[in-house]
Amino acid sequence: MMSNQRYIILTFVSGAIVLGLTTNSAVSELLAALGWPDPLLLGIVAASTVVGVLAGVVTFVVLLRNQKAVSFTDEVIVEVRKVFWPKREEVVNATTVVLATSGIIGLSLAFYDFVWAKVTNLFLYTS
Repeated sequence: MMSNQRYIILTFVSGAIVLGLTTNSAVSELLAALGWPDPLLLGIVAASTVVGVLAGVVTFVVLLRNQKAVSFTDEVIVEVRKVFWPKREEVVNATTVVLATSGIIGLSLAFYDFVWAKVTNLFLYTS
């Protein structure tokens, strides 16, 4: 593996968990739609949960053994480390500008809408 082994494994584990949960939910919903009960295996674990866990484990193993997936994930991690993250002050200033601009534009549109409604009411609904 590459120099970012722990991040690669963390990424693959996260992906496997998401896929396992999605599979669990999909199988559970499919069984419910078909009107079949979700049987308990060994009296403790639902079959849909076992299918979800198996899907997650298989996904993790396949991703870990796939050199293209490992290489791609390593390259993504390297590129993310190169990203320039702005300082807190820059983020606050940019957010303030966006909110102020949005507020001014919103108030302008509300004013124009109010004026337009009065003008149209004057011409359309006069006796």
